[in-house]
Amino acid sequence: DAAAVVGPFTRCAGKTEVAKHGYEYWGGDDHPWRHGLDKSPVTDVSVIASEEQHKLAAEAADEDTAGTPAHAEKLRGCGVRIDFLLALTFALDMWEWKTWEVVQHLVKPATEGEGRCRFMELAAVRAYAGA
Repeated sequence: DAAAVVGPFTRCAGKTEVAKHGYEYWGGDDHPWRHGLDKSPVTDVSVIASEEQHKLAAEAADEDTAGTPAHAEKLRGCGVRIDFLLALTFALDMWEWKTWEVVQHLVKPATEGEGRCRFMELAAVRAYAGA
């Protein structure tokens, strides 16, 4: 049932929701932390410190396999099946959404409430993940 599959994501329809902590890291830039929507530099030192901690945690989670074929296999397992993507696209009418819009208005808001996990780690997605 498509409604059960996409139910947790209906709040993201119409691009009305964005992540509260929608930041990007631009490595090598003088101001590497950027706001996700307008790309302006983040200047709040508490936000930067918090984002640095999240970045370190994400890197640590991948440290055991980084740079190895096992890491590629791990990432391949993060893919989601096409039937799930199609159901989501039909239900939320995302046919014209750009990739950055999917990230800002669906992926980040959905994962933020779950400790910023990978999208495929969400309970509603897990059954549709894996290579």
